[in-house]
Amino acid sequence: MKIDFSKLPFKNRAFSEKPMTFWETEPKQLLSAIMDLIAIETGDRTARENWQKAQVSNLLKHAYERSPFWRSRIDTRKLNNIRLADVPVLTRAEVRQQVKTEGSLLREQDGFMVAPHSTSGSSGTPVEFFVSNMNSEYNNVRSLAQYFMEDRDLSLNRTRFRSSKEKLRNGFRVQTGETWLGPLGNVFRSGIDKTIEQFKPNREKLLQELAQNPIGYLVIQPRLIEVLFQNEDLSFLSECGTKMVTLVTEEADTLLRQRLCSQQILVRSNYSSEELGYIGTECEFFPEHYHVTHSNVIVEVDPDDTISVNSSKLGRVLVTHLHSYATPFIRYDIGDFATLSDGCKCGHNGPTLTNIVGQQKRLLKRQDGSVATFSMKAGNILKIVECEEYRIRQTGVTVIELELGGLDSISPNQADALTKLFKKYAGDEFEIRIRAVPRIDWGQDRKKLGFRSELF
Repeated sequence: MKIDFSKLPFKNRAFSEKPMTFWETEPKQLLSAIMDLIAIETGDRTARENWQKAQVSNLLKHAYERSPFWRSRIDTRKLNNIRLADVPVLTRAEVRQQVKTEGSLLREQDGFMVAPHSTSGSSGTPVEFFVSNMNSEYNNVRSLAQYFMEDRDLSLNRTRFRSSKEKLRNGFRVQTGETWLGPLGNVFRSGIDKTIEQFKPNREKLLQELAQNPIGYLVIQPRLIEVLFQNEDLSFLSECGTKMVTLVTEEADTLLRQRLCSQQILVRSNYSSEELGYIGTECEFFPEHYHVTHSNVIVEVDPDDTISVNSSKLGRVLVTHLHSYATPFIRYDIGDFATLSDGCKCGHNGPTLTNIVGQQKRLLKRQDGSVATFSMKAGNILKIVECEEYRIRQTGVTVIELELGGLDSISPNQADALTKLFKKYAGDEFEIRIRAVPRIDWGQDRKKLGFRSELF
């Protein structure tokens, strides 16, 4: 093994100038934490699994000692040598029950800051839970670790998009920082950190903003790319210095990936959730293969709870969050289905997820009981009618409802064209109900998913 820092963009005064000191404390601690995670995720599998086993044991003992809810789920006789398979599957409803009756299982004397958090509500009723400062710190470190694991260029800019609930001038607001490396920005040269909060952005103004600086690493929702570029080519992104796109919040279809790759732009995606943080990171050699984030979770796929999606048999994903001491997530049913393999074709020696199908509520249910993925691109809708936003819901076994926001009405020709479009993607068996509304009531759905089924 060779450890070599020669390719990293060190600053001239990267090292400490204090007597008998190499690094300043903050960057040293951050780099040490990054190395910890890389060692666990890429090192010896037996050593890693022994560490995970110890972490599971620690978490179960903590939950057993602090929670009547968890005491009722854990067999006392097996506590010192318990297997995950001995623990019942945890549902969203049960998480809500535990949090409502018991609150956080971390106490003030434990020395961790604890804060309430919740899911977006995109899959139904939001799940409220507690997180510690360790969870947020872990997520920050794990995000940076991926750049080191893939030997990415730290000197590039990073441009991130986030959704906003506010009405903003031109539909977006920009915040810029000197570095996206945190304390390591004192050691390594990095590009600027640009965050763009957006809510119904003015396309022309937003593209002008993106052109102000090289984009570098672009973190963005697939649907926003479709809204900005529709069926146009993506040469604008490559011309503005985009080297990699990380797709977040929702799945991207194969065509969008192909369009990005045609511009020599690398594409990555992460498999994560609000409750658990990182679950898997996409393989850099085999798209849509996700290496399980071993330093954060253990993933199981239940072979006895399966569905058939587009002719593939997938199992229900159960996740144990190894650091969930405030609100334990042990064998948590996240609502997804996938295939779990023992390794990856790239040679990664660790569990790998493929064929991930998002929340059941993102699947289309048919009359015969089968289910299928349903992907409607924004560009297809916007070709027919210019709207500010849209929402698609399956409200009956043969009913799909489409809401178009920012409109008072649509023409009969537009309605007919939209109906034909939806029947092409969903099937002739569906009745397509279309409504133009001044504003869509998203309720508690912060993610504003384009499609969800209300039949699951």
